[in-house]
Amino acid sequence: MTLPDPRLSSAAPGLADPRVPASGPRLGYRGPAGLARGPGRPRTRLLRAALAVALATLSGCVAFERAPVDELACDPDLPGTWQLKAEGVAKTIRIDARCHTEDWPNMGEQTMALDLTGFVLGRDRYIVMPPSVAQRAIGAPGDALIKGSPAGSVFLILYRIDDGRARAWLPDSQRALEAIAAGTLSGRKLDEKFALIEGSAQDIRTALTQHGAVLYDTEKEAIVLQRAASASTAPASAASESKDSR
Repeated sequence: MTLPDPRLSSAAPGLADPRVPASGPRLGYRGPAGLARGPGRPRTRLLRAALAVALATLSGCVAFERAPVDELACDPDLPGTWQLKAEGVAKTIRIDARCHTEDWPNMGEQTMALDLTGFVLGRDRYIVMPPSVAQRAIGAPGDALIKGSPAGSVFLILYRIDDGRARAWLPDSQRALEAIAAGTLSGRKLDEKFALIEGSAQDIRTALTQHGAVLYDTEKEAIVLQRAASASTAPASAASESKDSR
């Protein structure tokens, strides 16, 4: 059952088959035009290093048996132009009205197309990714996420937007495994650093609502996106600053 959040479009796409890579260019890599060349390559390496730090929790993964909603929706606060800034490197990410972007920086030298659809629970928003998509978006080596994840499972990225700033986190696998061992969460260990949270869609919603602070350590380093000023507001802002300086 889809959560009755009025901010989300009811015409959003459904959840794709997590075991089958999406066809067509929407989830594929860009061609040579997407590669950094010449002097730009060191900046690309810096961005990759910064993303590696932000996604360090992928040394251990947390999958969910299923998405807690039947239909994924586009968060109306997500479309627009964002700046991913890390270690002095700025990357522009443009998200369209369907929450689709062609600019997501993976861990290679290229960008990729990605659908950033999901659902909302209270103040927390989540992006849902089947393993085949998460494999590309996160840039995990080999096909570890696809092979290690049960059929139908998904990865959930928590994000919050405040004052034009979006912060995103992945679940903490160690905390998840400890909660499963203690009986706080229903699930099992897939391997030493790979947890699976199990249950019905309602069970997953309950786990996120009641134990989200266990799964996601929001005190840790997050991926941060800053919304770019629109073309219409930027000149006005600049004029105002100039006037105030007189």
